[in-house]
Amino acid sequence: MTQYGGLITEIIHPFGRGALTSTGTQYSTAVSTSGSTSYIDVEEVTVPLPTNARVLEIEFGLTQAYIINVTTDSPLVQYQIKENAQTSYDTLVSFGTTVLLTGSTTNIADFTCAGRHTPSDGTYYTGKGTFQIKGQIATSASTSKAAGSMKNSSYLAYSYILQA
Repeated sequence: MTQYGGLITEIIHPFGRGALTSTGTQYSTAVSTSGSTSYIDVEEVTVPLPTNARVLEIEFGLTQAYIINVTTDSPLVQYQIKENAQTSYDTLVSFGTTVLLTGSTTNIADFTCAGRHTPSDGTYYTGKGTFQIKGQIATSASTSKAAGSMKNSSYLAYSYILQA
């Protein structure tokens, strides 16, 4: 394959476009689980790239605010990624009860995860062009409910080249 130009790196803050809070922070609209251990989407973003872009690496710093209605249960947080043309997702990162031990019923907690992802590791995201990332939340018990929203300070930094 022919490569055009050099390595291109972009940093974006595509999450949390909701209203500002009284402290000046910005979150997406909060969504709530319905008492199920199944994940629900908190926010999904599409990162548009040229069709001939080949992403080499993605760095992420993702923050999700959450609250849970039963203090003895835990929220579960995960992020998934896929290429625009795919219908299924690869799990980018997932955090369960060993990381998020218990939730608060009165205070919203911010949980931040950071890392790097090499597209060649995935099945549904192999680094070809436009991609989507979504944050999700669930609970550790079907009797509890959790609410989550993505924070505007969340970022994606990705490097790509253009190929023929």
